[in-house]
Amino acid sequence: MRILVFLFLFSTIGCQTGPKSVDSKNNEVQLSKAPNSAELLVTLSYDASKIYPTSNPVQINYKTTVNESVDSIKLAVDGLYRTTFFKTESFVLWETVDELPGNRSVMLTFYWNHSVQKSGVISIPLVSDFNPINYSYKVKNKWPHNKKAYTQGLEFSDGFLYEGTGQYGESMLFKIDLQKNEIVQSLNLPADVFGEGITILSDKIFQLTWRSNLGYVYGKSTFNRLYEFNYPTEGWGLCNNGKELIMSDGTEIIYFLDAEYFQEIRKIQVCNNREPVKNLNELEFINNEIYANVYGSEQIVVIDPKTGKVKKQVDLSGILDKSKIKEPIDVLNGIAWNANTKQLIVTGKWWPEFFEIELVEKK
Repeated sequence: MRILVFLFLFSTIGCQTGPKSVDSKNNEVQLSKAPNSAELLVTLSYDASKIYPTSNPVQINYKTTVNESVDSIKLAVDGLYRTTFFKTESFVLWETVDELPGNRSVMLTFYWNHSVQKSGVISIPLVSDFNPINYSYKVKNKWPHNKKAYTQGLEFSDGFLYEGTGQYGESMLFKIDLQKNEIVQSLNLPADVFGEGITILSDKIFQLTWRSNLGYVYGKSTFNRLYEFNYPTEGWGLCNNGKELIMSDGTEIIYFLDAEYFQEIRKIQVCNNREPVKNLNELEFINNEIYANVYGSEQIVVIDPKTGKVKKQVDLSGILDKSKIKEPIDVLNGIAWNANTKQLIVTGKWWPEFFEIELVEKK
């Protein structure tokens, strides 16, 4: 069964810049009789039973209560003009090849041969046009992990592994010598905050909290708190691309923030070729790609930071033998990349081990 999504708009906007007819004999503008504003109605719809990759056009159907053909239709996406259609009947084709995946707000503005125009808005979800490459893993090495560490953030810097942990009253920041299995430095967070993701940029450590809308900035060498910053969402994962902070909030959205003033620069919606990928958690920036844990699963997705398209999917099922563990454990969370040694390290919340892994493409 074909499912149609409809949007009804009842307001009429007067505009003196809409298309007009011109008498070729005397060059006088002749305005057609404008429709009664109370009767003017625009209906937009599309076939919501289909999946729309960003390379495929979307047919947007429309109906109006004006008893004359539409003179032109302007199309805008997320408030930005894209194109104008002329002399169409009943639908337009939105070309999506240059669009980003995610829920896109499409506005159609209708012009008739008089001074009335009418706009309608409809939300249409796009997915990625890229089929992700699937990977498994090979364990290359293991190290003990603090079983009391509810891992929320993990990052290498200058050969040391830094870890941020969660839970109220137990959230901490650690500097770890992985080879010696030694905690070099540690810091307790306030008891009323739940620690989340961390990242290191310009000799500063940035740490999020979960629901406090609050982040901390520390000196990397001292762990002294330098200042705090705020953000309007929950805080989950954090990484950086050398210039910007990159943050997740547990949805499919990833935010790029200015590292000095913490203002949002842009954001992407993460999608594979079927749907948005929600529950994005701990993040790591590796070779110009964003690696993200998918909360509640043993999956990592690898994301194009420009488009939000999922390029790779990594299945880490079975990496921890849970049958031999008697203590409480939680989900996979924690990705760290040592750029100097090319080591990829993963762990989980309350897990007893760190794992160095190599990605293996599935055939």
